Amino acid sequence: ITYDITDCQLDLACGTMPNTEQKDVILCVAAAFTGKCLDSFEHSNILGPHISHGKLYKGYEEEEGGYAVFASWGKQKGFFELEDQKTLEEVVAAKGMAFTQYWVIKDGKGYNPPRQTVKQEYYRCIAQKAGRTYVIESKEVVKFDFFVKCLVELGIENALYMDMGSGWNHSFYHDEEGEVHILHPKMHKYCTNWLVVR
Repeated sequence: ITYDITDCQLDLACGTMPNTEQKDVILCVAAAFTGKCLDSFEHSNILGPHISHGKLYKGYEEEEGGYAVFASWGKQKGFFELEDQKTLEEVVAAKGMAFTQYWVIKDGKGYNPPRQTVKQEYYRCIAQKAGRTYVIESKEVVKFDFFVKCLVELGIENALYMDMGSGWNHSFYHDEEGEVHILHPKMHKYCTNWLVVR
């Protein structure tokens, strides 16, 4: 399933998931990993640097490498390395958004993520090809390496993972008639951040 979000306004909602009554939200999906299942929200429980409503938060760090940042600011959308403080500052100055995740595709090649998985699961990523930006999700449960293989065959140039797994994959979109469609049931209350597409 592919959603073209190139010409859309993006933000990162933190703490409270947008609700399905917000008709201007055409897609809402979990973005960065959540560190622990806490009963109260803390920005420090979101993986890595992230920018919400133009404000930068530090987040927690992972020991493994392989992580990068997706950002949307002004008319730009793209990926950059965690060490690129200059771009982070540009995103903040433009009141943009950003989140940290691990590489799935980097420069057209499948990337070995720090969290290897052999489970069959629904998988989702944010990706770019030929200047367009997409959210792509597998239609069925598949193995991770098969998902990556399909992305490479599609010609995806760069892609970052998006948080998935039971409950973490809960999301929704509005179709062209404004009807809401729920993607995966809500299983728990511990998600902390969501890519919001308007």
